[in-house]
Amino acid sequence: MKKFIITFSLAILFTACGQEKKQSININNMNTNYPDINAKNFEQRLSNAVKHFEKEPMYYMRINKINCLVEILINDYPVHKDYELSNYATPIEINHAILKSGEQKLTYRLYPIGNLLKENYGEGDNVSTLTNNTSISISIIKMDNNGKKTLEDEEIIIKNSSLNDAKGNFIGSGKPYYEFTFPFNASVPYENVGWSNGEDLTKLDQKLLEQKARDFYNEYGKTYLNKDADLQASLNFGEEKRNAIALYRRSSEIAELWKEYKSDLNEKNIKVLPLENYRMVFFGNNRILFLQSKSLQLEYRGYGALLVQSEDFNIMPGIYLYLPEGKKLEDGLYMIN
Repeated sequence: MKKFIITFSLAILFTACGQEKKQSININNMNTNYPDINAKNFEQRLSNAVKHFEKEPMYYMRINKINCLVEILINDYPVHKDYELSNYATPIEINHAILKSGEQKLTYRLYPIGNLLKENYGEGDNVSTLTNNTSISISIIKMDNNGKKTLEDEEIIIKNSSLNDAKGNFIGSGKPYYEFTFPFNASVPYENVGWSNGEDLTKLDQKLLEQKARDFYNEYGKTYLNKDADLQASLNFGEEKRNAIALYRRSSEIAELWKEYKSDLNEKNIKVLPLENYRMVFFGNNRILFLQSKSLQLEYRGYGALLVQSEDFNIMPGIYLYLPEGKKLEDGLYMIN
């Protein structure tokens, strides 16, 4: 979920015409695998789902990029996006995209920096392609005991660096986009089903698929207007269960997670904007559907098409949908496990 402070102009807008009227939710457009989950039992049921082990290995990425923007997927599931010139200093955890032990796949997608040089330094041209000195290196790091050891205990599983041609130039120079995938092995004590039992969504009726996705996104937006904590708990439980198991979350962490959900629902002067300017994007080997904003503005780029505005924040929920095997598209989609 993305949340950021709104501008002063929007604050004026809400002062003048803020709306927070409840709307009837068509639950037939929002399937859930967990109808028995609600706001009262969400935390306890999530805590009960987590098992703890003597060794709780955590996997991370360290990324160093030059002259490019980057998106990272693990097993075709999005785990990181960076549309700025700077690099992240801290490692990025990726356990939530590792469903079980064995071979994993990391895919990076590189894009040109556009006009970021001028925006950041006041000079420079718009760069519409990747350059000769574009580069990226990614290290996959493992730490046991749920990351409680020090940096000296890091184990580098693999390090991959982008390729250059015979002249030493980046192999994707001159292109507006470059993608590369490499494998690595992971060993974890858990096993999550996730989206692996979903249908190949690209083989279904695409117009009906988009309509069912739109229906789900629109109804989900109403959960904010209605402050419906029970429905959000039921819909999001599958994904949060996968995350909690993979990250070995403690009860205190789960309590903080649910506190954030409630905080978003309790925002004042909530308004849900119409779905527009989006594209259908498939992840998880075509088993996951995401309605992604087409905007290239930093605060919107790569995030979901549903925009919930409040007095203090904009919220962009990450609504990743799938269709479990054996289910009919006509009956609607589900949020992923």
